[in-house]
Amino acid sequence: MPDMATWKSNSTGGSSQTSKASALFGLDEDDKTNILVYRYRSGCKALEVSTQHDLCRELDNDPQLPFMRVTKKEIPRGNSRLEIRTEDLLLPEDLERNRDKPTLKSSLANVGLPSTAYWKRLLFNSFPELYIVHRSPTTSPASSKNNSPENSQHVSPATTFPVDTPHPSQDPTES
Repeated sequence: MPDMATWKSNSTGGSSQTSKASALFGLDEDDKTNILVYRYRSGCKALEVSTQHDLCRELDNDPQLPFMRVTKKEIPRGNSRLEIRTEDLLLPEDLERNRDKPTLKSSLANVGLPSTAYWKRLLFNSFPELYIVHRSPTTSPASSKNNSPENSQHVSPATTFPVDTPHPSQDPTES
């Protein structure tokens, strides 16, 4: 029996260039089926319908890609709303490391599915997962260093207490 192998070639529609976002987040850059995307803390008011292909392309063009995260949450069939919890934003390795933290079950958002997505999920089992796109809490190594508790321990009295400035109704020459 011959050894069965599968490979991608340009002649069969595969892409010769791999997406960084695809490699980082386990996305299929060639998948053009519709997915639901929730952008946590982006200011968007609704879920958007996109494809993994478009999401990979968009993330690859984002200069903040090293600080972005994409996680997936299963959408239970028949649900019109989905609760986003802290644990849903963590990558598997971070989730394992923080498993004992009490805030993992904290609710961060409750999002409603678009009507068409709800009905397609209910009737045709489409949209099995919600793709959650968000920025890492630390946007850069430099900001992490400057916001660390060690940095806040170096406080001088000159910056802690206000300078004694006279009230506008006081005469500055009197003391």
